[in-house]
Order: sequence, then C-alpha cells, then structure tokens
Amino acid sequence: MKNRKKYFMYLCLFLSFFLCLPLNNLEAKASLDKPTHLTVAVKRNEKGEYSHIELSWTNPKSIQEYRKSHPGTQVQVDVKNNGDPWHLDGGKGLVVMPLEEGNKSKIILNENSFASIKEFNVFQSNYSFRLRYRDQENFSSFSSPVKIGLRPVLKNVSTWAQGPLTRGNKRGLIPSSVKEDLKAPITREEFAHALVLAYEYKHGEVAPLAKEAFKDAGQSYILKAKELGFITGIGNNSFNPKGHITREQMAVMTDKFYATLDGKNPGKDLVFQDEGKIAAWAKSSVHKMASTGFIKGYKGKFNPKEKTSREEGLSVIFRILELNK
Repeated sequence: MKNRKKYFMYLCLFLSFFLCLPLNNLEAKASLDKPTHLTVAVKRNEKGEYSHIELSWTNPKSIQEYRKSHPGTQVQVDVKNNGDPWHLDGGKGLVVMPLEEGNKSKIILNENSFASIKEFNVFQSNYSFRLRYRDQENFSSFSSPVKIGLRPVLKNVSTWAQGPLTRGNKRGLIPSSVKEDLKAPITREEFAHALVLAYEYKHGEVAPLAKEAFKDAGQSYILKAKELGFITGIGNNSFNPKGHITREQMAVMTDKFYATLDGKNPGKDLVFQDEGKIAAWAKSSVHKMASTGFIKGYKGKFNPKEKTSREEGLSVIFRILELNK
C-alpha cells in the first residue's frame, strides 16, 4: 500500500512538471527544407550613405513546389546584434514577408524593420541574420546565419571633430587603420588613402592607377593618389608611407584635392604671425586652405611644421566635401 501511494505521488509530480512546460518546447520537428546560400550586403541611399541591408538567398526546389500548394508560405527573418540573443529567443518580433515564386529571393531591411533596432550602423555594431520558412502547418529550421558589420569604432576623438568624422564614417570615407586612435599623427599612406576615398566618393568613379609604383609602397590607393597628383615621392622612387605629415604638407595635399572639385580661390589671403616659418612651396596652398576656412589656425599662428593628427587631416577633407556638394 505504501509503495502504491509512493508511486502515485511520483506520477503526479511528473505530470505536473510536464503540464508546466511551455508549448513552444512541444512544437513539432521542422519538416520543410531550409533556405540556402544566404548572403548579406550593405547598400547606400540617394545621399551616398550606408542606410539599408539587403538579404538574398536561394529557395530549394522542394520549397518552390511546396509554395504552389501552400501560397500562404512566409519567410521569417531573425536578427541579433552586438552579441545579444536572437530576436526569437528574446521574445522579440521577426520580420515576416510572403514567399514569392522563383529560385532566388531578397529582402531590404532598414532601421524600421526591427522595432528594437534604432539604426543599422555597420560602422559601430555587428549584425547576424538567419531565415526560415513557415506557414500554418509546417516550418523549416533556420538557415545558416550570415554576419555583417563590426567595423572599428571611432576612438579617441575630440569633441570638435565628432560631427564631421561621424558623417564621414557613415559614408565609408575613413580608413580602418586610423579608427583606433584619431588623435594620433596621420601617416603619409593613411592621408593618401583618405584623399582617394573622398575623390572616388565625390566623383562616383574608381580613380586611375599610376603605371609605376614606389619601391616602398605599392598599394592600389597609393598608386591612385600618385596618378591624381595628390602625393609625390621623397626621392629615389621612395614614398616613406609610415612618415608623418606636417600641417603645411597637409595644406598642399588638400589643395590638390580641392582642385579636382573645381575649387575656387577666395582671393583674400589670411596672414599668420608665423608666416616666415611656412615653406615657400607651401605658402600658396596654406593661404588658400586657410582663407576658405578648411584649415584652422591656432591663436593667429599656423604652426606649419607641427604634425597633423588623424582627426585634423580627415576633418579638413570632409569640410571640403561638404562645402562643395
């Protein structure tokens, strides 16, 4: 009798535990083939800013046939960002769209697609996506996830530079190599890279390559900067890519970039207290860049021999872009 009561008590405990399980744990096993060949790409808007994400994938033949008899079949898009749980696991909504006919499908996503994501920004975050098929009767397992983003965040930026650098970063105009420390001196190759990115963005075309490379720098953006006339060597067919740029050198290089935009000379030169320290070959460019407001002085001085910081050099480039729309 005691054994029977004991058995009955265990049975009640088991049933009570079973009945308390959430219903989604009892969901049937996935019965449809999953989406394949999922890819993700960042797209620009009409302003040239990275603003939305495009997902593309392949629908298996079995799904194409299934849809013919089940026109209500849907595609569900799940997302997670910065190491957070998948939206499905966190109880958040998924993006749902009807499955269209055909072998290939795609969907455009932006900040309005997911209520919990205020803005898609691949420069400051990373995102993972996965898809599955579902209708009222059946569903598939999720596709293999794809990931995009996690580009280096802008670090060590002065307050005065945050505006232009943030806008330039959204346009993809800041080399990844400089993002870890924007207050550090900019190198010759970094500044050449930034000038080429700005040129190609403004002109909407790939810059031409120089036929002959420097013996110490053969990157494509160095060859482009050379062909465009933004840079010259230091002699003996060398470029010294890791060397730093002075403020007067920055003025000359940005003046050459300004010329590709048909920039005008304001006609009135600013005079600095340290004019005598500015090299003769740089004076014209220094005066032009300062008179237009692209390059700022320091309490009446230009400080031509000081090293140019990354945030300073990039800000000059972005001012030129923004004032020559």
